[in-house]
Amino acid sequence: MKRRVFGVAVLAAALAWPALAEYPEKDVQLIVPYGAGGGTDTAARLVQPHLEKILGTNLIVVNMPGAGGTIGATKFAQSKPDGYTLAFLPAGTAVMQPNLRKVEYNENSFDPVCMTIDDPVGVSVGPDSPYNSLDELIEAARKGEVSASGAAPGSFSHIGPVLLGRGYDVQIKYVPHEGGAKAARSALGGQVDMLADNVGLIKKFGLKPLAVLSGERAKTLPDVPTIDELGGPPIRLSIWYGLFAPAGTPQPVLDRLSAACKEATSLDAYMESVQAAAYTPRYLDSAEFKAFFQEQYRGNATLFQEIGLKK
Repeated sequence: MKRRVFGVAVLAAALAWPALAEYPEKDVQLIVPYGAGGGTDTAARLVQPHLEKILGTNLIVVNMPGAGGTIGATKFAQSKPDGYTLAFLPAGTAVMQPNLRKVEYNENSFDPVCMTIDDPVGVSVGPDSPYNSLDELIEAARKGEVSASGAAPGSFSHIGPVLLGRGYDVQIKYVPHEGGAKAARSALGGQVDMLADNVGLIKKFGLKPLAVLSGERAKTLPDVPTIDELGGPPIRLSIWYGLFAPAGTPQPVLDRLSAACKEATSLDAYMESVQAAAYTPRYLDSAEFKAFFQEQYRGNATLFQEIGLKK
């Protein structure tokens, strides 16, 4: 009796395999949890047409903005794990929001497919600022003279000054704004002393970069030293984007998507478009991205608890 059951199980698996091997057999929906034209949407549309060609099917972008990306991410997490609903998520939505507020998803809700972009956070000041180096800025902070602009508490532009303050044992006054653009303009106009945000935003607004919070220099700001080069604390802070599938998606489908992503992000056309948009390309396959994602999720949970932002 046991022998017959085993045979049926093997037969069922064998019959199921061709269906997985033929993936995808229809259009694939790609949820972007922010509005059209924004940073996440732009990053998604850089890779989307190349994935379409490689997968041989339509990859239809569906924008679902609201609540820091959590509306779209929640809808996505509840989707059938068959590979026909994917999501392109930024770090803030994937690993920060679930640790800041009550949402209907967590680190076990997603299967990471691949990372496509990883933008280091840079420390910058206004073009007319008296500070011309990170050392000068930190020395002023020791005297209680430095303020930082940024978006809402828990955002990257908030976490940057927090980590700098902890790493150098200084106080940096944080002034929240309604979004990154307003925060950048505040630093640009000298209303605050500094801004810690992605290198693309710093370049876009013409701020004076002092350092990048990374172990490697940013390709978009190659002349700006890393915090390691300046002898500072080993702070690592970046705004990354990646492709996800709902938890429970069959491994052959994840492998197919991850391989397609690798091929897409290796294309010259993709690399050129990413650099033109002032993003920093970085590919991680499904296994690498999963380990990175889990480390980031748990690291943020610990940090937010330590600084009093735990949900």
